[in-house]
Amino acid sequence: MTAHGAAMQPTDQQRWELSVPMLLLAISTGLCVQVLALLTLSGGDPVDALSYWLTNPATPYNRVQGAYGYPPVAAQLAAPLFQMPFPAFAFLLRAFEVASLVLLTGPLAGALIFTTPVASEINAANINLPIAVIMVLGFRWPALWAFPLLTKPSMGVGLLWFVLRRQWRKAAIPIAIAGALSLGSFVFAPRVWFEWLDWLRANPQVGEWPYPFPLWARLPFSVALIVWGARTNRPWTVPLASALALPRLYYQSPAMLIALVPLIPWLGRLVVPWTRRLSRIEELVLGARTGPPGTPAGPTATLRRSDRPAMTTAVPER
Repeated sequence: MTAHGAAMQPTDQQRWELSVPMLLLAISTGLCVQVLALLTLSGGDPVDALSYWLTNPATPYNRVQGAYGYPPVAAQLAAPLFQMPFPAFAFLLRAFEVASLVLLTGPLAGALIFTTPVASEINAANINLPIAVIMVLGFRWPALWAFPLLTKPSMGVGLLWFVLRRQWRKAAIPIAIAGALSLGSFVFAPRVWFEWLDWLRANPQVGEWPYPFPLWARLPFSVALIVWGARTNRPWTVPLASALALPRLYYQSPAMLIALVPLIPWLGRLVVPWTRRLSRIEELVLGARTGPPGTPAGPTATLRRSDRPAMTTAVPER
């Protein structure tokens, strides 16, 4: 073997260093799959999945126990899924939750799945963890934001990120999708929409234990956080502000904050570099520029003088 070929061969130490993250990822994934299997076999307590599954899209707001509170269009679009056997429906939601957890946290998933918010979220079979994925991948595919708009509309505060950075098209796409679907739903069944408004008036969005804070009290802080994050190039403020603007906070809500892992630069690069690459966060956000007030954020600024090489100015992501 030539000296050059020998130099290209990884040492035992390098092999060990390269294998440790993959080993931790495999262990974490195995633990998460085991939890999913145990919940499937035992049944668990999928109360949120049951609330969805029992919903009649024609009369979604006629229940007191386990009431359905999302906009009517969400129930209408999900109606085919409600025809599935309930065990299959609950498994589907939990599988999406577990896959979202592994995608966003990688080797940390095996530990996080035993924390109270994440464990109760997966047991209940809600949709918070897939929404966390949407908030990360939404930097690249903003159309994904239509899903939170159609289910938990107040989370749309996260779209202020695009508005404040003058990325008008990215802000408009999910709003247009959600608006078109909602308009079609209203034309199809206007009565249900008025029933939803009546339900909202009768059920104020007051937080549950241990976060007894209504939406109106949290929303100003959420908006301030996203404004600060957009102006200082901190994408991790998007899921934090959006979670703070949930219609109702309850003990499962912090599970959504797993979206912070790939968006905190040092942590994301260390733990889930593949998710950062998938979301193109380095290119779309780290390469964003800042300038004097009123300067739109966008690709790295390029200044040319005569035939000199381009000079770039970029604000580091924090």
